[in-house]
Amino acid sequence: MKLIAPWQPVRPLILTAVLGLAACGSDAPEVVEHADSWFNARVASDIEAELIAPNFVYQVMPERMAEAERILEAIAISQISPGEAAYFAGQPVELPDVTRPYLIRGLYRTERSFSVHIVGNALWVVSHDVPADSAPMQRQPLLLIMDEVPARVFVTTGQ
Repeated sequence: MKLIAPWQPVRPLILTAVLGLAACGSDAPEVVEHADSWFNARVASDIEAELIAPNFVYQVMPERMAEAERILEAIAISQISPGEAAYFAGQPVELPDVTRPYLIRGLYRTERSFSVHIVGNALWVVSHDVPADSAPMQRQPLLLIMDEVPARVFVTTGQ
């Protein structure tokens, strides 16, 4: 007959509790809740982000934001016509050869300014918010002039 110490049956539970408490230390990654479905974090990679010139990025006029949001409801980027580009920007938009206008998603917290980057075959739209800013996210559709449609669109704030 094998004798079992009284604590042996709960050994796995103790080990699980100790490991769980260790994971709660300051080195554990922080889980951040993102309240907006437009948020799509960029996956870390070694690919360098190339900035798209600011004169190729326009904010959609406040009076036309709801309409732009409806277009971007189910997709992160939508090609539009040159006439629609001027309509959403509220000003004439110059389209260099081989470029097309697109509506894309953008989010911000308090700073309504953005950078758009090409990362491999993806776009990364980021607001210029302070990373620790805890204000609620707000949507800001953007007009982007570029030559090809990216495979993915990442949308973040304060990076």
